[in-house]
Amino acid sequence: MFQDISIRYRLTGWYLLNVTLIIAILAVVSWWAMRASLYGAIDDALDRRIVNVYNDMTSHPSAPLSDLRKQLEDTANITWGGGLYQVFTGDGVLFFQSEGLAKHGVTTQAPLVQQGKASHRNVETPDWPVRLGARLVSIGGRNWIIEQGEPLSLADDSLRSFAHLLLFSVPLLIGLGTVVSYGISRRALAPVDWIIRDARSIDSGNLSERLSVPPAHDELRRLSETLNSMLDRIERSVRHIQQFTADASHELRSPLTLIRTAAEYSLRRERSHEELIDALRRIERESVRTTQLINDLLLLTRADAKVDQALNVPVDLAADVRNVVERIQPLAFDRQIDLHTELTSRLLIVLSGPDLLERLVYILVDNALKFTQAGGTVSIKLEEEDGEAILTVTDTGIGIAPDDLPHIFDRFWRADKVRSRQEGGSGLGLAIAQKISEQSGGHIDASSQLGFGSQFVVTLPLVIDGAGENSQQAQNSVRSQA
Repeated sequence: MFQDISIRYRLTGWYLLNVTLIIAILAVVSWWAMRASLYGAIDDALDRRIVNVYNDMTSHPSAPLSDLRKQLEDTANITWGGGLYQVFTGDGVLFFQSEGLAKHGVTTQAPLVQQGKASHRNVETPDWPVRLGARLVSIGGRNWIIEQGEPLSLADDSLRSFAHLLLFSVPLLIGLGTVVSYGISRRALAPVDWIIRDARSIDSGNLSERLSVPPAHDELRRLSETLNSMLDRIERSVRHIQQFTADASHELRSPLTLIRTAAEYSLRRERSHEELIDALRRIERESVRTTQLINDLLLLTRADAKVDQALNVPVDLAADVRNVVERIQPLAFDRQIDLHTELTSRLLIVLSGPDLLERLVYILVDNALKFTQAGGTVSIKLEEEDGEAILTVTDTGIGIAPDDLPHIFDRFWRADKVRSRQEGGSGLGLAIAQKISEQSGGHIDASSQLGFGSQFVVTLPLVIDGAGENSQQAQNSVRSQA
């Protein structure tokens, strides 16, 4: 139930609880401090009066006990209130009690006193509380206990008045603290209301809008900046999806239009066998192209969603490169392009999805052949360095303009759109190659010089053991798959 309350009221509640505890503790401490101060002042006064009685008793140290008692009575009679002291012998027998103590029925039991230390105690009578202070003294070789008294009515009245003041002021302070706490929490959370208001106003139609950033360099500012950064990423993703959807629709529309046109042309009137065969071939060709495009889109979508991450298995990159070279050698021969290879003979085990690395290599080599003129050279180099497999595909083709180079991995992007369509490209090849390299834990880099060719370098981490050699388990796994 507490979780359903707003943060503002929860903060106010916590503030109020803390303020209440602090005020209550301060009130109790203040009351005890005042009581200690009053009792300390009373004890000091009692000690001084004990000294006065002691001085009277030492004025005639060798006088008989009857004369000493008479002297104490005379001193008590001239003292206001009949004096408030009593004297005990060293063994605790009452020797003298003043009229001021006797008429209130103060106890005649001797206190426990140690030599050189004062003793203080409170004595409760039916209507007259008193505090007594006593000392053990020696006069003329005889021990005496002198005890002085001080009424506590004035001190108790003061403590009672102070307690009433605390009981009145504590609720007032708590109420004031509640108001202040609510104001502080409301002011502190005001930027949150601004963030909520701005966030509610942002939808797919105005993704370029951003949250207001509080001027203070605090947690709410960092929250706003973090949310704005998230909105930047969301906007880029949405724009990317919109562009991707538009490009995919455009790419799919062309082959579907050709298929429909060929079918309508064939059905419009009677056609010869050769014309029907030609129309079916066009339909088949565009169907294959459409199927390949859909498969490419599906691969990219699954890669974006990281659906295939669990399919990573040990794959021998060297074997995949050799397979691609064997498949593409006839194509290079037909185009009169020299295919130069420099491949390691070792197993290079990489974690990847089934057939993905072979597709990555095929995309790079096929791209190099497409944009290299007859008489040119395409080089494929595979090596191992610092626990990584490095695949380098270099061509002497037309190259890529510096302004185009940052966009070559964008989906459906083509530097030479006319030629790419003639070659049957969809603009997804390099985007797929980049995704495959990322899925395999590596990366792909490109460099090019317009008119002199391009170079693509793929770096992939190898599955190795602690000694740096290829993992025997991974090798056995690859052999078993073969």
